[in-house]
Amino acid sequence: MISIETTGKKLKTFYSLKEALKEPDVVLSLDLHLKNLTEIPSEIYQLNNLKELNLLNNKLSKVPDRIVELKNLEKLEICGNNLTIFPEIVYELENLRTLVLSWNNLNTLPDNIGELNNLEFLGLNNNSLEVLPDSIGKLSGLQELVLNNNKLKQLPESIGNLKNLLKLRVANNNLDSFPDSIGQMESLLKLEAHENNITFIPDSIGNLKNLGKLRLYKNLLETIPDSIGNCTKLQKLLLYENELTSLPDSIGNLINLRELELSCNDLQTLPDSIVHLRKLTLFDLTKNDFSGEEILKIEKLMNGINITWR
Repeated sequence: MISIETTGKKLKTFYSLKEALKEPDVVLSLDLHLKNLTEIPSEIYQLNNLKELNLLNNKLSKVPDRIVELKNLEKLEICGNNLTIFPEIVYELENLRTLVLSWNNLNTLPDNIGELNNLEFLGLNNNSLEVLPDSIGKLSGLQELVLNNNKLKQLPESIGNLKNLLKLRVANNNLDSFPDSIGQMESLLKLEAHENNITFIPDSIGNLKNLGKLRLYKNLLETIPDSIGNCTKLQKLLLYENELTSLPDSIGNLINLRELELSCNDLQTLPDSIVHLRKLTLFDLTKNDFSGEEILKIEKLMNGINITWR
């Protein structure tokens, strides 16, 4: 066993069930990843005080009802298994804060997923999800939602109800836009939506006043809304490999930007307001359609800032 830091508390993590069963009452964290398990060993339910259970990369196809006997469980990781159905029994784990079901074979979520009232982290990346139920918006305590590498075509309007969400990761799906309600998620610090088919960003994105990182590269954007200038805490804006033909004048309001990646677009000019972006350490303009005259103008405006042209 080793010690780890989790949620501010130091827990001993056991990597052997045999060792854990020697002192079942003191076991708070059990890691049985890569044990070739086809079912959860029944002996686990003797660990009455267990808070964290890691079953990463096994061969589990279901979560048994007995899991509810672990009444103190706060973190359950069943990544890289063979789950095809969302284990609704987890609704009865009243103390569950973290649920990670990534790298499984889930293609739907139950309509009542919103019953996981205390959930703070939900990891569902690398599944086959095509739709999110409206009830996802009831997860009011959620701070991080990971949905990368699925088959989502849209996000429900209800997602805007996640007022406490800090990180939303929806990269590598089939999204073509965001719902207008995205602007209601005012606590959001990071939005990852790269590698989709997004053609439209709603004006409401300007309401995300705390947003620090926005990844929208490898989409189909031709423009971004003027309201982006309201996101003045942005430090990283990644827009490369889109179809951008222009940037709004308001881009100059993003005075805290450190990384602005615009390569592989169709830009011919940049607004003079870029002169205010004095904190840039990465400014990539490769593979656009700038004339020699425009290049000279940009270099003059950005005197002292290193620009990548090729």
